[in-house]
Amino acid sequence: MNALEEVKNLWDIELSNSCECRYCETCGIGTESELCDECQAPTRAMDYCDGACYEYRLEWLEELVSAYAKGNGHEYLVLHGRGMGWTGASGHTDPIPATGEDLLKALTFSGDWRLRFTLDENNLLKVKRYSHDEPMGASFYAVPSNGKD
Repeated sequence: MNALEEVKNLWDIELSNSCECRYCETCGIGTESELCDECQAPTRAMDYCDGACYEYRLEWLEELVSAYAKGNGHEYLVLHGRGMGWTGASGHTDPIPATGEDLLKALTFSGDWRLRFTLDENNLLKVKRYSHDEPMGASFYAVPSNGKD
């Protein structure tokens, strides 16, 4: 089994720059999910935010993007997007390094946003971005690249 097959069923990550810290009484872990990532038990909202849940999701994203790149044999990605911003613009990036950090830099801006990362049955990495100007979501997909495209 290659690196991509090992993580394929794990691809459904949401990441937001709004604090959504929650706590699972059953497992004793923090999360941003309404259902615990470990045991699927309901979680409760916390009255403070220490940023740990966001950091946890960033680490998870980094691991999955690394496995995605390794599974595709490429160290770069090109993002294609549509429905971006209030104008509904379309476009693509130049090749970016296939890391969670670089993917986030390409997808985020200084405003409130929420991202949902999924991997479809054809191993296509898809991202949906929601923001004030994208209430229905801007759609992106990543194409593996050799860095010279």
